Amino acid sequence: MINTTQPAAVAAVPAAWSADVIFSILADPSRRAILLVLAHGKALPASVLKGGTRRRLDATLKHLATLCTAGFLVTAPDPTDGRRTLYTLAPAVPVAKSPEGAVTIDFGCCLLRA
Repeated sequence: MINTTQPAAVAAVPAAWSADVIFSILADPSRRAILLVLAHGKALPASVLKGGTRRRLDATLKHLATLCTAGFLVTAPDPTDGRRTLYTLAPAVPVAKSPEGAVTIDFGCCLLRA
């Protein structure tokens, strides 16, 4: 009998995200915290994200800029307040949610879980 079931599709990690890039980004606990907060799917401004990192706003903005430059985050203007910028995970970031609400980001070479 021939097995016709397909293996589960694995999200491809962009070529620009080598293991070295991923590990350098994830080496900082503030950047890991930002990724895990945004993995829940809600777009948030930097002023909200700084609370999860326990850093000042200027330090949080530097981490957000690093994540955007690496391609982990995308930005959009806040529709309710045009002066603010909202941050979300880039579509290429592979996020999986369990039925219980736990979040996992699988980069292939490492996992982030919350």
